[in-house]
Amino acid sequence: MRKIYSLLFVLVMFGTANMYAQVVSVTNPTNTTPALAATYTSLANAITALNTVTAISGPVTITLNAGNPQTAPAGGYSITAAITGGSTTNTVTITGSGNTITAGVGTSTTIDAFFKIIGTDFITLQNFVMNESAGNTTATQQIEWGVALLYATTTNGSQNITIQNNTITLNRTNANSIGIYANATHTATSVGTSVSATTTAGGNNNLKIYSNTISNVNQGIIVVGPTAAADANTGVEIGGTGLGNTITNFGTTTTSSYINVSGTVNGILVRNSNGFIISNNTVTSSVGGVTLGTLNGIQVPAASAAPTNTFTNNINSNTISLQSGLATGTIVGIIYPSGSASVTSILNVNSNNFATFGHTIAASGTITFITVTSTNLTTSISSNTFTNMSVNTTGSV
Repeated sequence: MRKIYSLLFVLVMFGTANMYAQVVSVTNPTNTTPALAATYTSLANAITALNTVTAISGPVTITLNAGNPQTAPAGGYSITAAITGGSTTNTVTITGSGNTITAGVGTSTTIDAFFKIIGTDFITLQNFVMNESAGNTTATQQIEWGVALLYATTTNGSQNITIQNNTITLNRTNANSIGIYANATHTATSVGTSVSATTTAGGNNNLKIYSNTISNVNQGIIVVGPTAAADANTGVEIGGTGLGNTITNFGTTTTSSYINVSGTVNGILVRNSNGFIISNNTVTSSVGGVTLGTLNGIQVPAASAAPTNTFTNNINSNTISLQSGLATGTIVGIIYPSGSASVTSILNVNSNNFATFGHTIAASGTITFITVTSTNLTTSISSNTFTNMSVNTTGSV
């Protein structure tokens, strides 16, 4: 009997060790140089290995196997691999299988994230649940970015990135909390100083943000391209048919630290980017949680340098609901000011639904549903709907 029990013990121990050895599985690990391992014992170890990769010859998928929740390292996971050979076929997909990533303890008040992609291209990040830790009670401890795209150098940005099907929950009382953030006008460590990418290679071209659920943040999605007109982002898509993002319970204060963003609170903000799509998203603010500044649903601020090329920008089929708790607070559904367009550009703002706008207290702050002051070659504003407006405030279209 002792031999039988010993054998069973060995089998159980072998099975347990084998289970822990396969927390992460890699599909097509030999498509990279150096080759990745077939399995890793943690997501952190898999990303550390990915950061040593210098070339790719085919698709690779890194899967955090179901039933393996993780705690992010201090400051977050940083993806920094300088990989040659990337393409629409030769991609790296990092998939979370619905696992929860709990925030680690932050290291600063500005640059902590669940995931930072810094100068790496052709990455897809999908199917993660990212939750701020209840134990992170101070601004230094808390996470600022759910997912952040940053440049490694001013000529090496993060391009051809897809962020999809993730759930991101932060703490909106942190003024710097942003669900998804891409900014090509500052370094990865100095967010308050403008040092712009200097070529199109330094920006975030072909960024796709699809079907993410973002909540309890001060700002929802922020995308800022390089400051020079010739270097502006192209190919940015935030939502789409069947691919819309859901942003809820956003907005507290305008006192954010990030350069070239905006002194306002925004569900979605896109700047220095041409030919973008913002469509089929649901943008719902906190209910009276905004205590300082203007509350915007979707904003396209004036570009750092006015564009001169030909492009079409689409802001279509979004549902926007905004409620401010600031008596004098201005509320704007969609804002597209002068300096955002060229004389040959086209703007479409169609089929958006504006529902439940207003202040949660008796207020004198104004509501504007759509404001477009840019001079485009063609501007289409049609088939937008307006329902369930608050009686506490007056509005204009």
